[in-house]
Amino acid sequence: MLHEEQMEEKRKKDQKDIRKRIAEVERQEAEEHEADREKKRERVRRAKKAGPEAIRKGKYPMCTQ
Repeated sequence: MLHEEQMEEKRKKDQKDIRKRIAEVERQEAEEHEADREKKRERVRRAKKAGPEAIRKGKYPMCTQ
């Protein structure tokens, strides 16, 4: 009986550790995704500020406008 309780306790601890690791990975991915989106937004802002002349010359691709 004692061995079963120890195994159960170890299993719960392992599951808790796994959940923490998964949450950490998801948080990092979310931060990376947000940083990438912000970089794209900044590029769009710069393209709009540059005006139609820069856009016509091909300095900014149409997909960023």
